[in-house]
Parts: sequence; structure tokens; C-alpha cells
Amino acid sequence: MTWLLICSLALIVFINRYVFLEPKVVIRLPVFFQQMLQYSAPCLLVAICAPIVFFQGDQLRVNIFDPYILSATLCVILALLNQRILLNLSLALVCFYTLNYLLLHA
Repeated sequence: MTWLLICSLALIVFINRYVFLEPKVVIRLPVFFQQMLQYSAPCLLVAICAPIVFFQGDQLRVNIFDPYILSATLCVILALLNQRILLNLSLALVCFYTLNYLLLHA
């Protein structure tokens, strides 16, 4: 269910961005709408990731040393320092899996 939701939302965002922002498509929107569409992917990503990072089931994650919170914090810091998306994502994933392994097997 989660993968179906993620893939369908990604498809919707891609179609919206492609149809309205691709220069070869003849549909023209006002500049205001084009600027609003540029924020659709980050907003959608935050809406999907925030509950995963901050909640475990029905409970709020209160442990500051939780792998989800530490990795999300690292990802935000890396995003502020540089604009390399794949590098930031890779480092955050390596950090998450390393912390998750160390904390579960400690």
C-alpha cells in the first residue's frame, strides 16, 4: 500500500510538472501558477516523510537519538550546505542504515 501510494503520488507530480512546465507543451499557465508548481514536489515529499520521521505508529518519537530523527537532521543540514541531491540522499541513507544497525545490535 505504501509503495503504491508513493508511486502514484510521484506519477501525479511528474505529470503535473511535465504538462505545465515543459516548454514544448502548448499549454501556457500564468507565471504565478508556474511558480506554485515548482513547490509541489518538495511539499509532497514533506507530507510523505514527516509522519515517517516523527511518528512510530501512533506515538511521537521522543528519543533524540532515534535513527530516523538523526538521519533527517543530517539530511537537512547537508541540504543547507550544498545542493547535491544524490550525494545528500546517499549520505543520509548510509547514516540511517548504520545508526539503525548499531542501535538494534548494541
